[in-house]
Amino acid sequence: MTTTETINNVCSELGITKAELAKRMGMLPSSLYRKLARESMTLEELQKCLDMLGVTIEFNLKYPNGHVRSSRANYEILLERMGLIEKELEVARKTAEFQIKSLKDLRTELNSAVGSAELGMRHESKAKEYLEKIQLVLSNMESTIAYTLGEKIFEETAGEDPESMEALAGKRVLLVDDNELNREIMKEVLVDHGLLVEEAENGSEAVAAVKVNEPGYYHFILMDIEMPVMDGYEATMMIRKLPNRIRANIPIIALTANSVPENRERARMVGMDEFLAKPANSARIIRSLAKFQ
Repeated sequence: MTTTETINNVCSELGITKAELAKRMGMLPSSLYRKLARESMTLEELQKCLDMLGVTIEFNLKYPNGHVRSSRANYEILLERMGLIEKELEVARKTAEFQIKSLKDLRTELNSAVGSAELGMRHESKAKEYLEKIQLVLSNMESTIAYTLGEKIFEETAGEDPESMEALAGKRVLLVDDNELNREIMKEVLVDHGLLVEEAENGSEAVAAVKVNEPGYYHFILMDIEMPVMDGYEATMMIRKLPNRIRANIPIIALTANSVPENRERARMVGMDEFLAKPANSARIIRSLAKFQ
């Protein structure tokens, strides 16, 4: 029995119209009609509708040996799985939106770079700035597209020492990045290697997290450089100035798509221990963390 047939039968049995049902559900009758016509009502919406009417769905499982068993529990599991699917679809939607924004940003930066180049050597420094921005946009797009296709940018490569991986298991990492998708991808890699991960969206949150937790709580910090509120450089300097030496000496590894020599040198000057260019594979990340064991 389809969802539409179920709703029609319930309305007929209870003597109510679909317009009245829509009103009880807090939606326009036309919206309900469209959902029924397209069979687009989700199981969760159907459950909400039936619960409102006091109707319970019961499933029976009939086994080859003739036994019949009620399976409402299986229906609850089905609802839960549908919820997970809807969450995955929401992640895919956000990823697509991020891709579109990245493409628009890239077009703008390319247009600016071409215009600057046409003006000649007088604007050489400006052209360099535009090209660096394009590099950053392209890197973000690469990460996003790979994630959308279900690929791991941080692919396993030769060079991961099993003993190092075992030593890192259970260690806590503070992951600092303003890009939610980047954090999600990176967290997956770290968790896969047995690390505990906590997140911060900018340098200010990272400094606050280090201060509020007891010394030695974090074993490493993976720090993005370009962030709003407070960038990775300033956050690193503030952490290095903390009075407690254990807090102040947490290994900090810079992660950035803009890996020009000037940035590497500045990272070293403010006290960052390692510098990794995005996208970095998992072997490089794990080897970098293992250096500080």
